[in-house]
Amino acid sequence: MKPLAGHGRFPFAAITKRPNVTWPGGKRLAIYVALNLELYSFGEGLKEDIVPGLGTPDVLNYSWNDYGNRVGAWRLLDLFNEFGLPATLSINSRLCTAHPEISKAFQQAGAAIICHGRTNAESQAGLDEASERTLINGARDEITQFMGGPPKGWLGPWIAETE
Repeated sequence: MKPLAGHGRFPFAAITKRPNVTWPGGKRLAIYVALNLELYSFGEGLKEDIVPGLGTPDVLNYSWNDYGNRVGAWRLLDLFNEFGLPATLSINSRLCTAHPEISKAFQQAGAAIICHGRTNAESQAGLDEASERTLINGARDEITQFMGGPPKGWLGPWIAETE
């Protein structure tokens, strides 16, 4: 029987067999706080289909997205600052020009910035390599120009990572 294909990035290691990990300062626990800030096109492109059958335009999901950028992100930023939590901002690059004050506020608070594509109205899934490279490089370059430095990483829109 042929074995199942694996990713080959690291070997399997059961938690009972792994050595204990100690973080800087002797800490035993690390927490990663990440916030995705996204943009959708109203009535165009991909959409969340959490409540099927709503049709187009998807007012329900667009409203959640709009509320998040107008109110929710700011409340979370206040909480991160209040509790001294270093956050990571996973951001669609078009948010930098659409709502620049959000990106700058998180940057000024010391958040690590990672690129989350151009918008969540599109996905890299199904693109040929050249088109995917264009999407990734374009989104990276938009963030680099706006933030004054490159993003620290990448999370594809819709978590649609490819080889």
